[in-house]
Amino acid sequence: MKTLSITIICKDEENNLAFLLPKLDFADQVVVVDTGSTDNSVAVAYEYAEVYFYKWCNDFAKARNYAISKADGDYIMWLDCDDDLPELTVDKIKRWLADENQQQDFVYLKYRMGQNSQFWFWRERIVRRVPQCRFKGFIHEAIIPFGQTHYIDGDVVHTSIADHSMRNLAIYQDALSRGKRFTLRDKFYYGRTLYESGLHVDAVAVLRKVAQSGKAYVVDRVSSLKLIARIFLKQGDTFAALKYLSNSAALLPLDAETCCLFGDAYYSSNNFVYAARWYEIAMQTLFQVGFVNDYYKRLYPCIQLSVCFWRLGDMRNAKYYHKLAKNCDPSNAVVINNDKWFD
Repeated sequence: MKTLSITIICKDEENNLAFLLPKLDFADQVVVVDTGSTDNSVAVAYEYAEVYFYKWCNDFAKARNYAISKADGDYIMWLDCDDDLPELTVDKIKRWLADENQQQDFVYLKYRMGQNSQFWFWRERIVRRVPQCRFKGFIHEAIIPFGQTHYIDGDVVHTSIADHSMRNLAIYQDALSRGKRFTLRDKFYYGRTLYESGLHVDAVAVLRKVAQSGKAYVVDRVSSLKLIARIFLKQGDTFAALKYLSNSAALLPLDAETCCLFGDAYYSSNNFVYAARWYEIAMQTLFQVGFVNDYYKRLYPCIQLSVCFWRLGDMRNAKYYHKLAKNCDPSNAVVINNDKWFD
């Protein structure tokens, strides 16, 4: 049976550690690396794990790699303190560990986050402990895939919805002040952080460079184009938004989010017929890659279709899509507000 070490880095996470660590008793080893806690994180960690200390230097990869250096299992699994492992996911991991025929090097699980865990993507989570098992990237760190890969249809749920954009922006600015050269991947995440921080002019400048580079990951190029389109939509420049969305569609097939952005562009121009068609396509498309947000596959297009058909005077379809939206999430504030129009 394959052995598993779980590694975690933490700072001031006593409550999250107390929730997560008892669930990790299926692992052969749990390593917690503290980067400067002032609460009871270390005391909590000592109850369940081997504890080590690392001086924080604004580099997530270095801290995670230090944790990996203390692991001795055949495989390494990494987690954040505010992650959760559902019981079903643990069962699937245990079955994979016990199966002698499963000897892959690189294992992905779904990483879910956001409200109702609707935002997710496949993320490397279990990696064979070999020299290639090292994180790269001082922020938004990742392990470059190698060897045979495998997908376990289980979830790692990120329970926190905290906004880390200002923290991340400070880390990027510190790196720039020290003359650090950014990779294209670094530039994409830097541009996204600028967008999340409301620095839209700077974000467009950085994201354009990623989008125009043939050396960047195609998913990062498409995501950059979509973020730029969002900025122009906020600014009321529908023509520019449509241009960048069209450029993204030339690189990859349309996913639900891109279709909804096309719908938003036409909606902002009061072209409700075109907008409705794009929201309908969003519900039909099967393509997904990179970051996936189920919100754009069902709830959001249903809400928007209801409004579009209301604006077009088609009450039958407006009520139909409102009912679908209500079935998706009856507690959604927009759905509740729209209810009064159909009483």
